Amino acid sequence: MKNKGVKRVLAMAVATVLALETLPSVTVFAEETGSTSVQEDLTEPQQAQREDRSNSWRYKDGTPILSDTAEYLRSSSDAWYEEDGKFYNDQGEEITGAVAKGIDVSKWNGDIDWAKVKATDVDYAIIRCGYGDDETSQDDPYWKTNADACTKEGIPFGTYIYSYADSVTAAKSEANHVLRLIKGYDLSYPIYYDLEENSVREKLSTKEIAEVAQTFCSIIEDAGYDVAVYANKDWFTNYLTDSYFDTVDHWVAQYNSTCTYQGEYSMWQCTDSGTVDGIDGKVDLNMDFGAETTNKKPEAVQNLKASSKIGAVNLSWSEVKRADGYLVYGIRGSGKYGYIGMTSKTSFSDTKALTSDYNFYWVFAYRKDSEGNMLAGSAPEKYVYGKAQKCEAVTDLKAYSVSGGVKLTWTKSEGAEGYLVYGIRGEGSYGYIGMTTTGTTFTDKNALRDEYNFYWVFPYHTDGNGNKVAGGTAHYVYGRAGL
Repeated sequence: MKNKGVKRVLAMAVATVLALETLPSVTVFAEETGSTSVQEDLTEPQQAQREDRSNSWRYKDGTPILSDTAEYLRSSSDAWYEEDGKFYNDQGEEITGAVAKGIDVSKWNGDIDWAKVKATDVDYAIIRCGYGDDETSQDDPYWKTNADACTKEGIPFGTYIYSYADSVTAAKSEANHVLRLIKGYDLSYPIYYDLEENSVREKLSTKEIAEVAQTFCSIIEDAGYDVAVYANKDWFTNYLTDSYFDTVDHWVAQYNSTCTYQGEYSMWQCTDSGTVDGIDGKVDLNMDFGAETTNKKPEAVQNLKASSKIGAVNLSWSEVKRADGYLVYGIRGSGKYGYIGMTSKTSFSDTKALTSDYNFYWVFAYRKDSEGNMLAGSAPEKYVYGKAQKCEAVTDLKAYSVSGGVKLTWTKSEGAEGYLVYGIRGEGSYGYIGMTTTGTTFTDKNALRDEYNFYWVFPYHTDGNGNKVAGGTAHYVYGRAGL
């Protein structure tokens, strides 16, 4: 950016933006820094994945580790129950905000009598469809049986896949794995990406983990499904820290009487030691808080562009998934950073943009949460700027002597709303003669017959404040009034 005026305004913008904490924040200058990026990896699945030898906080070499939840939490049959539309934990305390009780199941739960499950206070189920790459040998053998039974019994359900992905290629394969298996099913809950494999967090940086997750989630969303991420409190707090994870729902696992995770979450896996009629042995229990993916901040706007037109600066950008709309903030000339407007489209025209100075713009996607509050996303990577254009000068301006005056004609100026005629009659002063909004002709009926009259014609447009902004003029013409 070479223009000194641009640098001056941006310097003012920095100080202004930092002071306006109530408005969506922006970073006006951002130095480019090196970043790591997980690469496409075309290698075969790891042996641990092929044999489902998962290792995490709840698996050892593929076998579930039953937590000691039952040893210190109440294990009676009335723990984690619903009564009169309210939900209670293992201590008999109400769980604030919970709206439904669910279970999550996999092959480890064996054969399930879903008719008996439906007769309990279980409201929904999350069913594992498989693990790792898109290979039929890695499908959960109970997926179809469980999904068909829930469909038959009318039990709302979603699904999850255990992830081994340590590359974007593997993430794509896992997304395709899920999409292959859910064909023909009506999911009431999201598709959850289960991030807990030790080998992944030992190999990848937090940024690379985010890139893997975003790859998976984007494919699922592009296919028209809701998507969310499952992890325990430790993962969400220490490994899933990239800003991308602020844009997707969280299903948090913490086996405790209360969930102490400080971030936002829509579902809580509260125990692996639940008891439900129709299921032999222990089962994972979950509390749904009714927060859909719209309760997460949207991603930053991409591909923000500005173009000048007569009387305005037009903005455009790429659509942000699940955004309810977009907020436009900016600085006009040497003014203050502030709200410009909003739209539900991916374009906006600032009709109050200045023609005499630069205008700077930032666009924020927003969602409305369950209470109707706007949740604005991050600032775009770059701001854009431009000036509104004035009408181009009229061309082919001519003057003719006609009876009782001088007639002027000219060629239409693109974008003009009308034309202002200025001139000098004889030895008089230069000043306003008249105007027209109906065409490209004007007759000066007060033109002198004995002396020359000189004329200039200016096209104009009306700005957003109702002011006429005149364009240029190519040259003057002159003539005398006819008899």
